Order: sequence, then C-alpha cells, then structure tokens
Amino acid sequence: MIVYKNSSHGFIDDVNTNTIADKIRESVLEKFGWERVNQNEVMAWINSMQFIGNVIERAKVADDCGILIEYNLPSTSKRVDFIIAGKDESGKAGFIIIELKQWTEAERTNKDGVVNTNYFGNTLHPSYQAYSYKLYLKDYNENVYNNSLQIKSCAYLHNYSEKSPEPLRDDIYSDIVSDSPIYFKDDQLQLEEFIKIFVG
Repeated sequence: MIVYKNSSHGFIDDVNTNTIADKIRESVLEKFGWERVNQNEVMAWINSMQFIGNVIERAKVADDCGILIEYNLPSTSKRVDFIIAGKDESGKAGFIIIELKQWTEAERTNKDGVVNTNYFGNTLHPSYQAYSYKLYLKDYNENVYNNSLQIKSCAYLHNYSEKSPEPLRDDIYSDIVSDSPIYFKDDQLQLEEFIKIFVG
C-alpha cells in the first residue's frame, strides 16, 4: 500500500506550499482506517519532508521522477519512509529507498546492525533499516530480483551533526554503511549527488 504518490515536481510543490504533511495524514487516515494520527508523527513528516524536499529540488532530478512516501511493505506492518524512482546516468530504471531520521545523537553497541538512542533505546542502525527494506523488496518483487530494476538504499539523518569519531560509522557497522550510505546534517550535497547519479 502506498500512502503518498506523486512526481518529483508535484512533491516539491506540496513541500513548498506546506501541504505535504496534511496530504500524508489524510491519506493515512483513509487507507489505514485510523481515527487520528499521532501528532509526533505529523511533526516528523513536516520536519523530514522539508529537508528531503530541499535535497530533491537541489538535486535537479527530472520532473517526472516518482516519489512514494510511507510505502507499506506487502504482508508486513513496516513502512518505508521515502522512495524516489527514475533512471540512472545510463538510462536504467531503478529507485532509492531513503530512511529518514530526526535523531541528533546515537551510540554504538556490540550488536551487528543495532545502535542505542536516548529516545528509542536499542534500535536498528538507520543504514541497516534501509538495507533490510531493500532485501525484502528484492525477495518480493520479480523485477527487482531479476535486476530489471536497480535498487539502492541509504539513510538521511538531517538533524544529526556528525561526531569525531562517529558512532554510527564504527567498524562494527562498516559493511552495512558501505552498502547503504548514511548521510548527516552537513552531507546534503553528497546525498544530492547520490540521488542524481542513480535516479536523476
């Protein structure tokens, strides 16, 4: 199930007119049959969509690139924060899964793919979360499985100032971060380039 679907041009318009969170909320209420949406979730949409909207606009991707928000993975309760679809520099179709986080800090753990945060306690590393969604879709979708569609994944922590050393880049997470890059508050240009290369 897809909560929000639009072109990149339409999505940027919704962000710039400050209607994006209302449209997501209304669609969630309608499609999931809920009576209300937690206000913290609405505030997360307002915050995160402004940041990722700026990235998409500045990356100057084609106006007809596709945007999916809160994509409910089939047969699960998991929802992918953000997907942008288009074509890479060679013309091959594909999409990028982007896990959005409002975190400002986190700590490493001794568990592979697990980090610790003040708010959530032990939870999945954002790159691992994006990676797991990618693996699920590779198993579920024939076009992804047979490589007709290229799929990439990454995480964007738009409120998080990278530390030195950065716990989320610790060696224990190196394989997962290598597969699904993590972008912090000051990495907007790198994320724009990543998007432009693979779906722009």
